[in-house]
Amino acid sequence: MPRKKKSDQPGAPRQKDSPARRFPRVPSKNSVVVRKLGSGAEGGLTTTEVVGLGGCSFVHAEPQEAGETLYLSILIGVELAEARVRVVYSKPREEGGFEIGVEFTEVPQRDLALIRGMVGSSGEGSP
Repeated sequence: MPRKKKSDQPGAPRQKDSPARRFPRVPSKNSVVVRKLGSGAEGGLTTTEVVGLGGCSFVHAEPQEAGETLYLSILIGVELAEARVRVVYSKPREEGGFEIGVEFTEVPQRDLALIRGMVGSSGEGSP
């Protein structure tokens, strides 16, 4: 049986423009508030690295556990797009902090339209 490449293993980050992505992502620096679900959970402010119709990545000071559910508020222009997400990977960066990759699990239609407008035709497909 052939060995899987490291990037093919579950939970491993894929290349940004990998043709294997169902929803391609585009580079994007948007402000985002990241909150853990639960009472009294505080949010942290950061920026996205890439965004697509299926998810995004951002830098965070602390690692996040794969499978964990988070809530994001992404600033797109002058509007906020809200999304519930699942952490796919959390990998340390040489510059410090962690690159967190998430997939969107719940996005209201209005907010999905905002993301679709930002991503444009590069984020082909529809979740």
